[in-house]
Amino acid sequence: MTDPMSNKDLSLQESLLLGMMRDWSGKDDCRMTIEHRDGAWEITMSTAPHGKDHAARGVGATFDQAWDNMNPTWV
Repeated sequence: MTDPMSNKDLSLQESLLLGMMRDWSGKDDCRMTIEHRDGAWEITMSTAPHGKDHAARGVGATFDQAWDNMNPTWV
């Protein structure tokens, strides 16, 4: 059976994103959610067990603002 997330099947962009997530979290078990709703962007990144004590969140009028506003939720 083939691993559905095999690195050989990833695009360069997907590989870079996964590398960035691993660098940020230090783990392979991480999650990122990007939402755009009513003119606002929200980005959430978390590590297992994916609760508020293991997450960062950013909100902004643009994706760049939301990314720049990423802060840990446990502070």
